[in-house]
Amino acid sequence: MNDNASSAIAPLSPRLILLSHSELLDGALRQHLLEHPRCSLQRTSTLRAEHTQCELLLLDLGSLSHEDSLQLLRKAGDTPIALINALPEQAHRLVELHPWIRGVFYRSTLRSNFISGISTLLAGGDWLPRALMEKLLLRYRQLTHADHCIDALTLREKQILALAGKGLSNAAIGEKLYLSTHTIKSHIHNALRKLGANNRAQGASIVLAHVCEPEL
Repeated sequence: MNDNASSAIAPLSPRLILLSHSELLDGALRQHLLEHPRCSLQRTSTLRAEHTQCELLLLDLGSLSHEDSLQLLRKAGDTPIALINALPEQAHRLVELHPWIRGVFYRSTLRSNFISGISTLLAGGDWLPRALMEKLLLRYRQLTHADHCIDALTLREKQILALAGKGLSNAAIGEKLYLSTHTIKSHIHNALRKLGANNRAQGASIVLAHVCEPEL
């Protein structure tokens, strides 16, 4: 199989690189892009330095493993990239890990929506399905809320929850910090109230996810 399929469209900018093993997808996208005559398309399964100079990278999740997709995303650098032929959960996982992904096209995306999305991306915009946008917005709000809550904790409360997250009992934490078990319980109770956490395990996970372990 020729790794770099020759373009069937005049090689004018903006140029798109399709990262895929699928010749069928390559052919289908070329048909779609006939309505976008200034787009040239090149398919490859190996991302090289010259490919990152293109206007947009299209990552085919239907023919690439999750590990290969992650590797290609790391290599892409600052090049605009969109996920295509994706399942919703695949896209959600990758966009959470790489929030600079500019576009997502599901396997069910209509041709007209694909053309509109490519035009938007090439114009410098973003193209994400509404449901995915809502999930990302919810996640952002949760993280922002957690950041505000973390700021409300005292250094001692952060220290205690960080130690609790390592599996230490109240007695062990008290011994390490030279505090009574009653004082440890009081600090944990106050910290969980500020965080809105249901238990010490949840509170500890919030602290450990947002701050480095405080100096003891």
